[in-house]
Amino acid sequence: MRNIIILGASAVVLSNGIAQAGGYESSALSTAFMYEDGGYVEFATGKRDYEVTGSKYAPTGSALKDTSAIAYAFKFDVADQVSLGVAKYTQGSIQLDYSNAGSIIAAGLPVVDLTLDANVFLAKYQFSDKYSAIAGIKQTVVKDATANIFQSVPYAASKITGGKETGTVIGVAYERPDIALRVELLSEQATDFELTTTNASIPGLPQKTKGSVPDYKTLTFQSGIAADTLVFGSIRKANWATNQLYVAPYATATSTFKDSTTYSVGVGRKFNDTWSGSITYSTEKKGSKDSTTPLTITNGYQGVTIGAKYTKDNMSVSAGYNYTKLGDIDLTSALGVGNFSGNTVTGFGVKVAYSF
Repeated sequence: MRNIIILGASAVVLSNGIAQAGGYESSALSTAFMYEDGGYVEFATGKRDYEVTGSKYAPTGSALKDTSAIAYAFKFDVADQVSLGVAKYTQGSIQLDYSNAGSIIAAGLPVVDLTLDANVFLAKYQFSDKYSAIAGIKQTVVKDATANIFQSVPYAASKITGGKETGTVIGVAYERPDIALRVELLSEQATDFELTTTNASIPGLPQKTKGSVPDYKTLTFQSGIAADTLVFGSIRKANWATNQLYVAPYATATSTFKDSTTYSVGVGRKFNDTWSGSITYSTEKKGSKDSTTPLTITNGYQGVTIGAKYTKDNMSVSAGYNYTKLGDIDLTSALGVGNFSGNTVTGFGVKVAYSF
């Protein structure tokens, strides 16, 4: 019954981005591949299309740019009770650009291009058929980036040199294979980074852009509720409020992230030996509608993902479509008053998996 889980978080998830209250996470670490039987490999690709417009600031085009990403995971057994796994995915992304959004004040609005990948190395020990533990490391890879936070001041865009930092991942799980029950609690350590930053307005004086990926606590569950029917979900908490970005040459925080808790629940159904499907509802609670920075232009979300999976022998192909409604924001800054409302994100992803 475990095989009716449709599409991992690596392929179709809501991208938070800098405009979200909950920071800039774009994909969450999923350890589901570590619970597959025997050897297992998967490859996923996905695309997200943003429609984030607002009066005055983005009247005719989206301030958030469309994104695409790939991910993969590989798992193999080295002993009866020990498994090793490797995964790579895009864990964070900030793609903010008002230049094509139709605003007459676009020259004074921020532009940010920042991507963070994750390389994960995991080991799982199976104490019994009911209890297991996972431990490993997550390497955060910050790619070379550019950021022009406030173009109205006499600074050119800052060029940020990428870097790598590493944190730990630990988790425990309880399983009942007879009813496809699994409950897992996973903890990801926070990682801090300082990146060399240069700015043409300050020649010969390198600066440091500072930031961090927060610690995450994730509770995931799944259980069979009827023949060939599975219910699943997750709760994910992140402490973003203490993990702001400080983009050089500014000494104060250039972000206004807030702590976030995201929830998801879904149902999967195996129709026959070849086809299965699922539907998932996800949400992040709204906060205050009031914003004082064009870096914060959405406020929580509600989304639905529909997935389908085709299985033939040891190979499967999954596909999923996500529609997400973003919360509204009333923005008041030195450049004027604007409203961001009725905005959406859509996503589509495909995953190919093979067991051996």
